[in-house]
Amino acid sequence: MARALVTGSGERVRAIAGLLEKEGHEVLTAASPAALDALGDLSDVAYYVQLPSRVQPVGTTLVGRVRSFLTDGLLARYAVVERVLPALAEGASVVLVSGNTADGVMPDDARSRLALLHVLAHATRAEAGSRGVSVMVAGGARDDDELAGYALRGGEDPTTRLVGQSADTVTDEQYQDWRTETMGLAAGLA
Repeated sequence: MARALVTGSGERVRAIAGLLEKEGHEVLTAASPAALDALGDLSDVAYYVQLPSRVQPVGTTLVGRVRSFLTDGLLARYAVVERVLPALAEGASVVLVSGNTADGVMPDDARSRLALLHVLAHATRAEAGSRGVSVMVAGGARDDDELAGYALRGGEDPTTRLVGQSADTVTDEQYQDWRTETMGLAAGLA
Protein backbone atom coordinates (compact mmCIF):
# COMPACT_ATOMS: atom_id res chain seq x y z
CA MET A 1 0.00 0.00 0.00
CA ALA A 2 1.49 3.32 -1.12
CA ARG A 3 1.03 6.54 0.81
CA ALA A 4 -0.71 9.52 -0.78
CA LEU A 5 -1.08 13.11 0.40
CA VAL A 6 -3.74 15.59 -0.68
CA THR A 7 -3.53 19.22 0.43
CA GLY A 8 -5.80 22.20 -0.16
CA SER A 9 -9.24 23.22 0.99
CA GLY A 10 -12.80 22.29 0.22
CA GLU A 11 -14.70 19.18 -0.72
CA ARG A 12 -12.26 18.26 -3.47
CA VAL A 13 -9.64 17.24 -0.92
CA ARG A 14 -11.99 14.62 0.54
CA ALA A 15 -13.23 13.54 -2.90
CA ILE A 16 -9.76 12.96 -4.34
CA ALA A 17 -8.61 11.33 -1.10
CA GLY A 18 -11.56 8.94 -1.41
CA LEU A 19 -10.62 8.03 -4.99
CA LEU A 20 -7.03 7.32 -3.96
CA GLU A 21 -8.24 5.22 -1.02
CA LYS A 22 -10.45 3.19 -3.40
CA GLU A 23 -7.26 2.34 -5.29
CA GLY A 24 -5.89 0.86 -2.05
CA HIS A 25 -3.64 3.68 -0.89
CA GLU A 26 -3.19 5.14 2.58
CA VAL A 27 -4.22 8.79 2.22
CA LEU A 28 -3.31 11.74 4.41
CA THR A 29 -5.00 15.11 4.00
CA ALA A 30 -4.18 18.59 5.19
CA ALA A 31 -6.17 21.78 4.68
CA SER A 32 -3.42 24.13 5.87
CA PRO A 33 0.32 24.22 6.58
CA ALA A 34 -0.49 23.84 10.30
CA ALA A 35 -2.58 20.73 9.56
CA LEU A 36 0.32 19.40 7.50
CA ASP A 37 2.66 19.83 10.46
CA ALA A 38 0.09 18.09 12.71
CA LEU A 39 0.39 14.92 10.58
CA GLY A 40 3.65 14.19 12.38
CA ASP A 41 5.97 11.76 10.60
CA LEU A 42 5.38 12.62 6.98
CA SER A 43 7.45 10.26 4.83
CA ASP A 44 7.33 7.90 1.86
CA VAL A 45 4.68 9.88 -0.02
CA ALA A 46 4.27 8.22 -3.41
CA TYR A 47 1.44 10.44 -4.68
CA TYR A 48 1.00 14.10 -3.83
CA VAL A 49 -1.93 16.16 -5.10
CA GLN A 50 -1.84 19.84 -4.20
CA LEU A 51 -5.20 21.51 -4.65
CA PRO A 52 -5.66 25.25 -4.27
CA SER A 53 -6.77 26.68 -0.95
CA ARG A 54 -9.66 29.05 -0.57
CA VAL A 55 -8.34 32.54 0.12
CA GLN A 56 -10.16 35.60 1.42
CA PRO A 57 -8.13 38.61 0.23
CA VAL A 58 -7.71 41.39 2.76
CA GLY A 59 -6.49 44.95 2.39
CA THR A 60 -7.74 48.51 2.25
CA THR A 61 -6.70 49.01 -1.36
CA LEU A 62 -7.10 46.93 -4.48
CA VAL A 63 -3.33 46.55 -4.70
CA GLY A 64 -3.28 45.29 -1.10
CA ARG A 65 -6.05 42.78 -1.79
CA VAL A 66 -4.25 41.45 -4.90
CA ARG A 67 -1.02 41.15 -2.87
CA SER A 68 -2.92 39.30 -0.15
CA PHE A 69 -4.57 37.02 -2.70
CA LEU A 70 -1.25 36.07 -4.27
CA THR A 71 0.68 35.78 -1.00
CA ASP A 72 -1.93 33.77 0.92
CA GLY A 73 -2.99 31.68 -2.07
CA LEU A 74 -0.62 30.86 -4.86
CA LEU A 75 2.68 31.80 -3.22
CA ALA A 76 1.77 30.00 0.01
CA ARG A 77 1.67 26.82 -2.09
CA TYR A 78 5.45 27.11 -2.52
CA ALA A 79 5.93 26.78 1.26
CA VAL A 80 3.69 23.70 1.34
CA VAL A 81 5.65 22.01 -1.46
CA GLU A 82 8.90 22.90 0.28
CA ARG A 83 7.60 21.19 3.43
CA VAL A 84 6.49 18.09 1.46
CA LEU A 85 9.68 17.70 -0.65
CA PRO A 86 11.66 15.65 1.91
CA ALA A 87 8.67 13.33 2.37
CA LEU A 88 8.44 12.36 -1.31
CA ALA A 89 9.40 8.77 -2.02
CA GLU A 90 11.70 7.73 -4.83
CA GLY A 91 9.70 7.97 -8.09
CA ALA A 92 6.84 9.91 -6.47
CA SER A 93 4.22 11.70 -8.53
CA VAL A 94 3.28 15.33 -7.81
CA VAL A 95 0.20 17.01 -9.30
CA LEU A 96 -0.16 20.77 -8.82
CA VAL A 97 -3.75 21.77 -9.55
CA SER A 98 -4.50 25.32 -10.67
CA GLY A 99 -7.49 27.12 -9.32
CA ASN A 100 -6.79 30.05 -7.03
CA THR A 101 -9.14 32.57 -8.61
CA ALA A 102 -9.99 36.14 -7.80
CA ASP A 103 -13.73 35.38 -8.19
CA GLY A 104 -14.40 38.68 -9.95
CA VAL A 105 -13.65 40.84 -6.90
CA MET A 106 -10.39 42.12 -8.32
CA PRO A 107 -8.45 42.11 -11.59
CA ASP A 108 -7.17 38.71 -12.60
CA ASP A 109 -4.54 37.38 -14.96
CA ALA A 110 -5.04 33.62 -15.23
CA ARG A 111 -2.03 33.17 -17.54
CA SER A 112 0.29 34.82 -15.02
CA ARG A 113 -1.08 32.69 -12.18
CA LEU A 114 -0.59 29.56 -14.30
CA ALA A 115 2.96 30.67 -15.14
CA LEU A 116 3.74 31.01 -11.41
CA LEU A 117 2.40 27.50 -10.84
CA HIS A 118 4.70 26.26 -13.63
CA VAL A 119 7.63 27.99 -11.89
CA LEU A 120 6.75 25.97 -8.78
CA ALA A 121 6.64 22.80 -10.90
CA HIS A 122 10.05 23.59 -12.44
CA ALA A 123 11.60 24.27 -9.03
CA THR A 124 10.12 21.04 -7.67
CA ARG A 125 11.52 19.06 -10.62
CA ALA A 126 14.92 20.66 -10.12
CA GLU A 127 14.89 19.82 -6.43
CA ALA A 128 13.52 16.27 -6.60
CA GLY A 129 14.09 15.16 -10.20
CA SER A 130 17.22 13.23 -9.29
CA ARG A 131 14.98 10.97 -7.16
CA GLY A 132 12.75 10.23 -10.15
CA VAL A 133 9.94 12.48 -8.91
CA SER A 134 7.57 13.53 -11.69
CA VAL A 135 5.70 16.82 -11.49
CA MET A 136 2.82 18.09 -13.58
CA VAL A 137 0.42 21.01 -13.56
CA ALA A 138 -3.26 20.16 -14.00
CA GLY A 139 -6.19 22.48 -14.58
CA GLY A 140 -8.67 23.03 -11.79
CA ALA A 141 -11.50 22.39 -14.26
CA ARG A 142 -10.45 18.72 -14.54
CA ASP A 143 -12.77 16.37 -12.67
CA ASP A 144 -11.70 14.50 -9.56
CA ASP A 145 -11.22 11.18 -11.41
CA GLU A 146 -8.87 12.84 -13.89
CA LEU A 147 -6.81 14.47 -11.13
CA ALA A 148 -6.50 11.20 -9.20
CA GLY A 149 -5.58 9.49 -12.50
CA TYR A 150 -2.81 12.00 -13.15
CA ALA A 151 -1.37 11.25 -9.71
CA LEU A 152 -1.57 7.47 -10.16
CA ARG A 153 -0.72 7.07 -13.83
CA GLY A 154 0.93 10.33 -14.90
CA GLY A 155 0.13 12.18 -18.08
CA GLU A 156 -0.10 15.75 -19.25
CA ASP A 157 -2.94 18.24 -19.12
CA PRO A 158 -2.65 20.18 -22.39
CA THR A 159 -5.00 22.88 -21.07
CA THR A 160 -2.26 24.08 -18.71
CA ARG A 161 0.51 24.18 -21.30
CA LEU A 162 2.01 27.63 -21.64
CA VAL A 163 2.45 29.16 -25.10
CA GLY A 164 5.42 27.54 -26.82
CA GLN A 165 5.80 24.88 -24.13
CA SER A 166 5.79 21.17 -24.82
CA ALA A 167 5.98 18.24 -22.43
CA ASP A 168 9.60 17.53 -23.37
CA THR A 169 10.91 21.10 -23.52
CA VAL A 170 13.25 20.77 -20.52
CA THR A 171 15.38 17.73 -19.74
CA ASP A 172 16.35 16.47 -16.27
CA GLU A 173 19.90 17.61 -17.00
CA GLN A 174 18.65 21.13 -17.74
CA TYR A 175 16.71 21.14 -14.44
CA GLN A 176 19.85 20.17 -12.56
CA ASP A 177 21.79 22.95 -14.31
CA TRP A 178 18.99 25.40 -13.46
CA ARG A 179 19.07 24.25 -9.83
CA THR A 180 22.84 24.66 -9.61
CA GLU A 181 22.62 28.15 -11.12
CA THR A 182 19.74 29.16 -8.84
CA MET A 183 21.45 27.85 -5.70
CA GLY A 184 24.64 29.63 -6.76
CA LEU A 185 22.73 32.89 -7.08
CA ALA A 186 21.13 32.36 -3.68
CA ALA A 187 24.50 31.66 -2.08
CA GLY A 188 25.87 34.86 -3.61
CA LEU A 189 23.14 36.89 -1.93
CA ALA A 190 23.91 35.59 1.54
